[in-house]
Amino acid sequence: MPAHFVTVGGRVRGDDAQFGALIGKFPAKNCVKVTETLLELYEKTKLPAEDFDSFAARTGTERLKEILEPLRQVPSFDKDPSFYEDFGHEHEHFAVQKGIKGECAGSTVAETIPTIDAASEWLAQAEALIYHKEYEHAIIAAYEAAAAAARVPLYERLVDPFTADEALWEFENLFVLSGQTEGAWAGVSSKFATLKEDGLKTQPDVLQTPGEARAQAILDEARSFVSYCAQATFAEAGAAA
Repeated sequence: MPAHFVTVGGRVRGDDAQFGALIGKFPAKNCVKVTETLLELYEKTKLPAEDFDSFAARTGTERLKEILEPLRQVPSFDKDPSFYEDFGHEHEHFAVQKGIKGECAGSTVAETIPTIDAASEWLAQAEALIYHKEYEHAIIAAYEAAAAAARVPLYERLVDPFTADEALWEFENLFVLSGQTEGAWAGVSSKFATLKEDGLKTQPDVLQTPGEARAQAILDEARSFVSYCAQATFAEAGAAA
């Protein structure tokens, strides 16, 4: 499905530069409404002489995510096929083939097929790292296990995310928000992101090593997600996605 990542607060002012904060990934057909919603909120709630960047910082990314959450919802293909076409590319047809990377790879190259076994290997690595008290690396391995599991059903939709973050976002967009998980794993991408961030979080001027409890928490969640992806079946593309 055509979709775009939306960030707010990015700027370049002389020597001052800052990346925008990620708000989420939204279907292309909703991005105009996302922009309108942000601008309407700014007009209604801004302080005197407050610019948009200051408004976004004051409001906070969590509040903006909450307001825009309804616009991340994805209707089924049967309900609204136009949602699965990008602006300017209506009625465009593509020929795709599993196992092959296309033009974005720079050339046609063989592709590694994602498997649940790969996710299980990450889980085993995370368990071993916890045993050896390498909790920070264990947290990262558990996160990678969840992403590896998400890649398996995504591959059946010919979706090949570049990063672990994108794999979890795409899983949520294609399967959770479309209702195919029947309510299971709602907010899966933010859930794992929070578990990872909390586990790796440090305080200024304080050396804080992630503890075993935090590493075990994300490992347990990843193990459940891997098991779910191994057993779940999803409708074929074009039916309900």
